[in-house]
Amino acid sequence: MAGAAGAPTAVLDVAEVAPGVWVHAGQIGDFSPENGGDLANLGFVIGNRCVAVIDTGGSRRVGAALLAAIRIHTPLPVCFVIATHMHPDHLLGHAAFLGEHPEYVAAARQGKALALRAAGYLQRQQTQLGADAAGSEVVQADHPVAGDATLDLGGRQLQLRAWRTAHTDNDLTVQDSATSALFTGDLLFRTHLPVIDGSLRGWLRVLPELCALARPDAPVIPGHGEVGQGAAAFSPEQAYLQGLATEVRAGLKAGRTLTEVVAASRMPADWSLVDLYHRRNVTAAYAELEWED
Repeated sequence: MAGAAGAPTAVLDVAEVAPGVWVHAGQIGDFSPENGGDLANLGFVIGNRCVAVIDTGGSRRVGAALLAAIRIHTPLPVCFVIATHMHPDHLLGHAAFLGEHPEYVAAARQGKALALRAAGYLQRQQTQLGADAAGSEVVQADHPVAGDATLDLGGRQLQLRAWRTAHTDNDLTVQDSATSALFTGDLLFRTHLPVIDGSLRGWLRVLPELCALARPDAPVIPGHGEVGQGAAAFSPEQAYLQGLATEVRAGLKAGRTLTEVVAASRMPADWSLVDLYHRRNVTAAYAELEWED
């Protein structure tokens, strides 16, 4: 997102992964002036009547660059801006779309969770991004989704589903009826190590349902990492999360303390940002599994 002098580019790079379904690949990393908050995968779907945006990035500047990319491909209005969950790298670009007057859509439980964290998100963003944080704000949804919902773009519909607690307690997926392309948000990580901010057990329980939604010949767009295809896209994440649960349960059975389990944990291979997130995941898993039946 940011150039050598820290100035953001005007337009995000996007690729058409299925007819009318466009995706921008975010960078793998943490918030920094070098990436300007361009960390999450973002997307948009073009119907006959209007456009739906799925996630808007980690700053208003990223959101504005996404809107500029949309305008290259269609003049149709943006009627929906969808947040797949509350994390700042996915929705602090929402403010760039206020002038489009869309409906802002999110899982029903996002409102409370986001309100509790909003001030902290914006403060950390300012510290981490500096000037690139300018204009960012937390925009709450005015179209909450509890369970399933359908959005009509004209000639194609998006099927939305709010999930039980998994990556967070407010995860939302979006599936295009015309192509079966599935936007998972951070219910799926590829390359970027999965991050637990909800429930490890809950995440493992919803993965088979997510796999059932993924069509064999349709793209699966994760929250981070390369676009996959079909249920196989979930296999590395499922193996990591199951391995984490097995390892932590073994430590608990042996009577080890949290400090001992974290220290002994094997650092997983074939993932990025392991040093940043794996020990956090072990800690979250220990706190959850310590009290399971």
